[in-house]
Amino acid sequence: FLSAGGKGAAEALVAVAAIGGEGGAALSRRFGHSSPTVGYLVKALLQATPTQRRQFLSFVTSVPIVTPGQIEVVPVVNPSGDFLPMSDPCCLPRANTCARRLYLPKFESYESFCQVLWAVVREECRFKGFYEWRG
Repeated sequence: FLSAGGKGAAEALVAVAAIGGEGGAALSRRFGHSSPTVGYLVKALLQATPTQRRQFLSFVTSVPIVTPGQIEVVPVVNPSGDFLPMSDPCCLPRANTCARRLYLPKFESYESFCQVLWAVVREECRFKGFYEWRG
């Protein structure tokens, strides 16, 4: 990603394609492309600044640029397999950088998704993965 300016939607589509699938059509084996949470992620990346996109990639892959391979988006579930809502610090978005995997809880709105995702991504980048959420 470019450090300033960028190419707007074209640059964001690179991030979306890196997630897996042209335009986000095949984001995960466990999320359907019609999932609201996945839609929130795609919309957030399309509307993100170049800095936010770099931080997102760094959060999920530990590298702030697009690299070969896909990012798997996985729902946060309880032991019985139920999709957990974003309700407490146990259900925050998190990532496994080695596996290029992003874990997302269920969000009720795009606004709450953006507020939580970008706060977590920003602080994780700031503290290099050693950040404890305090609400």
